[in-house]
Parts: sequence; C-alpha cells; structure tokens
Amino acid sequence: VATAATAPGRAEFLDVVRNLLAECVRHGVDIRTGTEATAESLRAEAPDAVVLATGARPQPPYWAGGLERVVDVRDVLEGRAAPAAGQRVLVVDELGFHQATSVAELLADRGCRVRISTPAMVVGQDLGVTLDLETYSVRAHGKGIGHATDQVVTGARPGPEGSGAVELDILTHTTGEMAQERYDWVVCALHQTPEDALWHALKDAPFPVRRAGDCLTPRRAHAAVVEGHRAGAAL
Repeated sequence: VATAATAPGRAEFLDVVRNLLAECVRHGVDIRTGTEATAESLRAEAPDAVVLATGARPQPPYWAGGLERVVDVRDVLEGRAAPAAGQRVLVVDELGFHQATSVAELLADRGCRVRISTPAMVVGQDLGVTLDLETYSVRAHGKGIGHATDQVVTGARPGPEGSGAVELDILTHTTGEMAQERYDWVVCALHQTPEDALWHALKDAPFPVRRAGDCLTPRRAHAAVVEGHRAGAAL
C-alpha cells in the first residue's frame, strides 16, 4: 500500500495504513519495526496464535526470458528500474486496475513515451469500480499515453546489440494477427505470487497459524482487511 501510494494521484491510498495504524495504537498493540519475523523467533515467543500478513512478490511473465528491462511495476515505484525521458515504455497490464495506469502516468510525467497493452477490451477496466476511469482517461490523453487492447505478449528477446531494447512478439487475440514491436523498457502489471515461505516453515508449529491478504492469495487491499478482521474475531 505504501508503495502504491507513491504513484501520481494515489497519495490518499496511504490513509488505509494511517487509519489501521492509528487503531492499533489506540488499542495498545505492540508494534515492532525493523525486525524480521522468522520461524525460530516466532517459536521463541511462544504465542497463543500467529496471523501472517507477509504479502506477495512479483513474478516475471513466462515470456520474459530473463531480460533486465522486463520489469514489474513495483520495480519502477521502488526505484530499481528507472526508464529515462524519451525512452519508449510498454506497460503490459493483465490486472485492469490502478497498478498499470498509475505507473504509466508516472513514467509519462518523467518524459517517457508510454503505451499500455492489455488483453482486455478496455485499458483500466476496473477503474470504473472506483469511479476513476473517466478522469484517468482525460489525464492519459493529455499526457500522450497510448492504449492498445485485445493484445497478448507471447515472446521477448534482446533488441539490437548495445541498444538495451526489447523486441516483443504481440498477438491480437481477436484476429490472430502477430506483430513485432521494439521498446526500451517493458513494465508488467501482472498477478503476483504469495510470500508464503514463513507459512510453510510454521506448518508444524505448536500454535495455530492463520494467513490474511496476499500471502494467502494475491488480491486487493480490501481482502486483506476483511481476512485480518476475520482472523482476529476467530481468536
């Protein structure tokens, strides 16, 4: 949530963290930061129960081929990938929500030439749920963000030697047409994989262990809040 809130127009999303943290403080919760929870440290605490909310991590698409310039939206937001002004960036969106559109705006603001590609019929289709689709569309037009729908990336390989570019094979699934396109960066907004190593390490623990949020299966923030509430109510 804190990472997502750094994107343009998403600052208010951090209220989710602020509000929940304020409630924890109000109820006297012992909050420890800068401390890694391990299976050994949790067993040493001898708790009555453990609720894991360890989140999820990006996973590269099957077609990425280990290319350094095929990255995740989190790599951009967290500063590990920094497309420069003037570079061509394709944002591959399989989620249809704020992840792709907000990062596309961020990169356009930095001077990149940005295009969003999605297998869906509409870019950012679920922005309609949060009443953001119309305002996003206006901003995207003003920033020159291109949209391409009904497309699936099927392959990637290095571009010309020394260019650092990425050559993509792109299928328009409604017609069967294949195309090859070249970009300086490919930024992916795809489904993540649960960060569940601690869950597996605690499967034989002498106390009950529950999961909430993305470490169970990656979804959206409200799912983590609901599952956290249910886990607390069950204790």
